[in-house]
Amino acid sequence: MFKTVLVHLSGTDCDQSVLPTALRLVKPLGGHLDCVRVVPDQAALVAQAVQIDLGSAMLLSDTINTIEQHARERTERARATFADFCKRHDLPQVASPPGQGSVTASWREIPAADEYEAVTEIARFHDIAVLAGGKERSGRLPAEYLGSIVTRDGRPVVLAPEKARDGDIKRIAVAWKNTAEAARALTAAMPLLAQAHRVDVLSVSEGDSAIEQCLDCSDSVVRQLRWHGLNAQPHLIVPAGRTPPDAVLESAHGLGADVLVMGAYGHSRLREFVFGGFTQRILKGADLPVFLFH
Repeated sequence: MFKTVLVHLSGTDCDQSVLPTALRLVKPLGGHLDCVRVVPDQAALVAQAVQIDLGSAMLLSDTINTIEQHARERTERARATFADFCKRHDLPQVASPPGQGSVTASWREIPAADEYEAVTEIARFHDIAVLAGGKERSGRLPAEYLGSIVTRDGRPVVLAPEKARDGDIKRIAVAWKNTAEAARALTAAMPLLAQAHRVDVLSVSEGDSAIEQCLDCSDSVVRQLRWHGLNAQPHLIVPAGRTPPDAVLESAHGLGADVLVMGAYGHSRLREFVFGGFTQRILKGADLPVFLFH
């Protein structure tokens, strides 16, 4: 089960979706929401100011003060959103583990030179991390940063949609492909799958010649999940003019999925990590929570 959840707060509207998404992961069995606001340290302030203003030292100083004030305002907004969320959901704020079945939360501010590097490192000390997903907007980390966190933190990441969803996680869709990434994601998601009333395994057929193999593959993974006592059902998805990721997302919505589970696909090329088309599409935004593991 997921007991410790890193919740990345930005002090923007993104927090209104990230917090409830994180709560849904732990609410049935209890857990802790470690809500973190990464604030720019002095090195980060100078680096940001230099990008904006290359004038005199006085102008640079004014720019740094303006950036610092903006960061403080976002931090205060994040803190207020966190406090209001804890009050509405009756979440005790604690710094140490409580008894079994409790849901608790904590607030932390962490100064760092690089926000996404800090989130990547902090996430390694949690069972799972929840970050803002959905369409790119103020407060959401850029797609390339989200992808880097997924591939480098060694933990599952859930991307929260732009609009929060309510209720328990009862139905889960799994984007299945016969790859190591999909297998690892399925294993990492087992604590979540174990709580679901139904698991829909979605396999995309990308050609007539692959249909039989696709069916055999999805039947095999469904059989494995049923050995775990899960109510798993296979679904063959035919794109029919859509891209495979869009076909999977539309099918997940049609089935009423509360979460989509998938592997993060890609490969290293020199110092750059190149993502596959499916992962790129998800990183650009989906309107349901997406569980990613590389």
